[in-house]
Amino acid sequence: MSIQGPASIGVVFVALAAVFVGIALRDYLKEEGKLSIARKIWLRIAFIFAGVGIGLFFVQAFLVR
Repeated sequence: MSIQGPASIGVVFVALAAVFVGIALRDYLKEEGKLSIARKIWLRIAFIFAGVGIGLFFVQAFLVR
């Protein structure tokens, strides 16, 4: 079974979200827990990418078929 269309793009968006969460975690460890502006931005970007990826998955799973 191959993934095609919006679902494969959704997986890419979720993977990018994981990368941004990793960057935010690195910033968290570097700043010793203090909330920096950079970490807020990385997490916000991660949530946006995760939301788009999950949305594309649901579009593919429920609306396209």
